[in-house]
Amino acid sequence: MLNKEEKLKALLLDDRFVDWVNNPESPYAGYWLQWVGERSDNAELADEARQFLMELRSAEMTEETVTKESEVDRIWENIGMSIDEGAAGEAKIRRNPQRGYWMAAAAITGILLLAGVAFFRERSLPLASGKKKSEQLSAKSSISPEVVRYNGGENGELVFLPDGSKVTLSKGTRISYNRLMNGKSREVSVDGEAFFDVAKNPTKPFYIYTRNMVIKVLGTSFKVIASDGKESVVVKTGKVSVFLKGQDLEQSGATILLPRQVCVYSKSAGTLVMDTSADRSNIEIAAAGNSRYSFEDVPVDTVFSTLEKMYAIPVHYESAVFQHCFITISLGDESLEEQLEVITRTIGATFSISDYGITVDGRGCKD
Repeated sequence: MLNKEEKLKALLLDDRFVDWVNNPESPYAGYWLQWVGERSDNAELADEARQFLMELRSAEMTEETVTKESEVDRIWENIGMSIDEGAAGEAKIRRNPQRGYWMAAAAITGILLLAGVAFFRERSLPLASGKKKSEQLSAKSSISPEVVRYNGGENGELVFLPDGSKVTLSKGTRISYNRLMNGKSREVSVDGEAFFDVAKNPTKPFYIYTRNMVIKVLGTSFKVIASDGKESVVVKTGKVSVFLKGQDLEQSGATILLPRQVCVYSKSAGTLVMDTSADRSNIEIAAAGNSRYSFEDVPVDTVFSTLEKMYAIPVHYESAVFQHCFITISLGDESLEEQLEVITRTIGATFSISDYGITVDGRGCKD
């Protein structure tokens, strides 16, 4: 179980919480208000985190904001140490709230304010369901096409990608990707340790980026480690192509990996090498939570809320129109678009998807 300092760290690292503190019209307000009201210790944590962030905002009026992308990595490396320095004890935190955590909050908010830097911009949290479409769409400017999923818990966390792929994140791992993956390729950046189960799509290659490697697949499963100065790939099924970052992916020769093979980035040589001595056991990462969600005759509100949680994308619809709609469905085995087609066909509606979220329109269901 996470202690108080770890929980507070998770809040400070969660830019949706930061947005709620700094923006009264935040689209995430519904979720956080519900979360705060669930437990007294949630309210206490939120108040303490809010105090740090509000003091930071005041201080930023006179402080220079970080603006260089090259400083982002250094800031992230210092966040953990800054928080540890401020976590010597609860009494100490209460007496001097501007030490330790303030430094971490400053670093975090500096990152959030970087112009043009989208990497690590959002975490996945459910939005409040059932808002009027007009109210939700008014928050368009607050929603980024880039999503960041961060696992701040002790166990592996399963993440659903819109193309039907699944990623299990180890503790402390972050990935970032385009919310819809609607480009010519599917691209994910990873910092930490993650197991990928990539949905097959021969016409749309899947790329994973670490600090020094680019991994290309069409549909397979494999584990990536990109933390503590180590970078490696071990394949479970299928075939994986590995390149050095900066290479021409069309012209350069790739290192090809087959099941149970391992490729490691050699920092000293600056090259990719096959590692025959690497440990191939425990390729997969045990994930806490469901790999699929099954519903039987439930309100469609429940399904929309689950989609928001699974894919970190808001669903805009008139809850009053669809209040009498019930559905039986299993989520998690197909792409987001395929699931939406089934849902809307069942309730006699239509949908559209953009960077601002999913919009569902229709006449609703009869009583």
